[in-house]
Amino acid sequence: MDLVTEAAEISLVAAAMAKSPIVAFDLEFASAERLTPLLCLLQVAWVDEEQHRMLDAPIKAIVAPRLAAIEPHARLLDPIRGDVAPIVAVLAAHPCVIAHAPRQDLALLATRFGLSAMPGLIDTQLMAAFAGLGDQIGLATLANELLGTNLGKDQQWTAWERRPLTSAQLSYAASDVRYLHALYTLLAAKLGPKLAWAREESQEILLDALAAAAVTPETAWEQLGGVRSLDPIAQAGVRALAEWRQLTAIELDRPLGQVLADRNLIDLARNRPRDANDVRAHKGIAPVAKSRADQILVALAGAAPDPAARTGPPPRSASPRAQRWAEMLLAIAHVIADEAQLAPRLLATRGDAEHFARVADEHGLAATAGLPARSTWRAEMLGSAWHGWLAGTVAIVGNAESVRGVQLERT
Repeated sequence: MDLVTEAAEISLVAAAMAKSPIVAFDLEFASAERLTPLLCLLQVAWVDEEQHRMLDAPIKAIVAPRLAAIEPHARLLDPIRGDVAPIVAVLAAHPCVIAHAPRQDLALLATRFGLSAMPGLIDTQLMAAFAGLGDQIGLATLANELLGTNLGKDQQWTAWERRPLTSAQLSYAASDVRYLHALYTLLAAKLGPKLAWAREESQEILLDALAAAAVTPETAWEQLGGVRSLDPIAQAGVRALAEWRQLTAIELDRPLGQVLADRNLIDLARNRPRDANDVRAHKGIAPVAKSRADQILVALAGAAPDPAARTGPPPRSASPRAQRWAEMLLAIAHVIADEAQLAPRLLATRGDAEHFARVADEHGLAATAGLPARSTWRAEMLGSAWHGWLAGTVAIVGNAESVRGVQLERT
């Protein structure tokens, strides 16, 4: 399979994809030593109407080998030598776009092409998680398990920016989209009504990717944890250093951590070094930061506290009862996830449970209505149980005869 580079052929591919009921995509990029990865390859696949009818057969007629044998039309486009923006535009507007674990791909498309939406996105990795097939399962493992393929990972860490690409590289890249339609069909049949959950969560992945791509030097500090617990002067230092780091990383096209690690950034903001030697003396500080120690001092010297910053005491920790609630809410989430054969993180993380408990503790149970546990697809499964437990209508009890050891009881 040859790389597509000519504008005329790219337009033909875009037109064919726009007419297809279901399309799929994947990216290959080079990210080592770069702030923004270099987009090296865009793989796409689509089906025509006849292939779609074969995929859309009744569930009882779905046979994995037959599905795997339905090969969609696939093309490998070269973004280094051609403009693939027309393809990205089709993906952004298409009603059904299949991808596997696309978070990084979406962020790169947003950075490179200004992607701002993809309402048709569906992530097959998420579908597999909702189907109880494993959390964050790889494409090769999933295809081999469900379709009986024999995909390998021998080219996973290849140098995609090099030209020409070998036949092995091209074959590997094509396999990343060749089986996505079949996987989607099988997983959709397994999920049934849960397919809507996977679609909703796929949009959350998209939003996270778009937010990551939208970071500016002025907002870079928001990506750092623990900043709001610092005093206003230290917060000002964090904002100044995060802006300096982002600008420097852009200038050098280097990963943020190679400019200044998060821990060093916060430590410098908190302790305010006296001179350049004091900057360089910090344990583990990156060579870039050492060589630009004077710039760091200038950035910190010009850092003024935000008038809107907190001036009172640090935020208090959650109350003892909220902490106890959080542990029980997390346990309930795990019971429900186990019963539904879902990865627990799809329902709730520890942070979700702690936030829910704290909101209920400080603002009342009604205030939790807008939280994800009660306002998304999780509401019927998780939100009702969390609300019920705090309201006294749901209990988590031990059951020595149960494989799980515990169960939920509703009054």
